[in-house]
Amino acid sequence: MRQDIRCAERVINPNISNFEDSELRICVNLQQFGVRFGVCRASDRTPLALANYEFRPSDRTFSEKVEELLREEKLLDPSFHYGQRIFSVQESKSTLVPQKLYEAEHGKGYLEALFQLNGRECLTLESEENTVSYILSAFNAQYLKAAQTIYWRESNSIGFCSIYNYLINEAFRLRRTFKRFPLHVVLHTRASEFDLVVVNDGGLLFINTFPYPDFDNLLYYFLYALNKLKLDMGSVALYLCGTAEQDHLLSKLERQVYNATYLPAPNEARFPQKMPYDRYFCCL
Repeated sequence: MRQDIRCAERVINPNISNFEDSELRICVNLQQFGVRFGVCRASDRTPLALANYEFRPSDRTFSEKVEELLREEKLLDPSFHYGQRIFSVQESKSTLVPQKLYEAEHGKGYLEALFQLNGRECLTLESEENTVSYILSAFNAQYLKAAQTIYWRESNSIGFCSIYNYLINEAFRLRRTFKRFPLHVVLHTRASEFDLVVVNDGGLLFINTFPYPDFDNLLYYFLYALNKLKLDMGSVALYLCGTAEQDHLLSKLERQVYNATYLPAPNEARFPQKMPYDRYFCCL
């Protein structure tokens, strides 16, 4: 591959050859400066392959880099007929609307009330069962084009999963698994934003995205949100994911929340140590 594409990490379980294509699920996470993807057993999300490709600035477009990646990465070969094909977009913007209040004719308006859109974005609608809500998302159309390029043979059956969808499902999984904590908080960092999700026994209390130019800004919004919710810090279990490990957030936030850790994998999942679940959960 040319120098503007670098394989940062790649792990394949040799047992992947024991599965039929139809038993496998592939999830591609698209972002401005790269592509991550994972292949797992569809029935229980057991990881079988993970890869991270970084895109460096050059005169080539995002689409041109994706096309070369398709030619070089065997797991993206069109000859594979994966049972499920999913993509997510790291730079997407999302909001939740309760299903009983949702009005389809105002779908775009829910997003325009919160975000500045240029009218050329792709808009998606997902049903979220934990909260009985719809997740509305908007993202750059180049990412849909990239997903259609990657899954060109099965482009009519591509599934989209928003970052909010992933995070809500993780928060509710943690609530079911670690019942000794009354409150579960998931903090997910992206390149320039971070997402905050709070759940308790009653369900979803809070979800929002904040700017993340530096740690001081993150800490301000983190404490502001938790104080607004009037949460007892001693009852909070905090789980960090995304770029949190590279940003050394655990040691910084442990001063605020005693029960803090990186997002743990489901008990049945076995992740390679160098590619931990808290970084790659959006690829399964």
